[in-house]
Amino acid sequence: MSEPANKTHADLMPRHLCPSLRMKHMLTQSLDERMSTPRQWPGDGYYWCVKTCSCVGPDDAHVHPGSCLPGRSCHDGPQS
Repeated sequence: MSEPANKTHADLMPRHLCPSLRMKHMLTQSLDERMSTPRQWPGDGYYWCVKTCSCVGPDDAHVHPGSCLPGRSCHDGPQS
């Protein structure tokens, strides 16, 4: 089965993403914006944590939608 065309950034958001994760796309565009090229992750690649105000989280690991999930020690929200 093929991927649906014109996914939005919101479609690519992982479930249970840490609420402390921020991305530039949230401030400059809309997560409901349709993408013209296929992507694996939402946004444009600029991510940061509101706890540290940097691209490195409180656990000294990089901030990314693929890693800011339950199980990470600094994750705000339900842990797996």
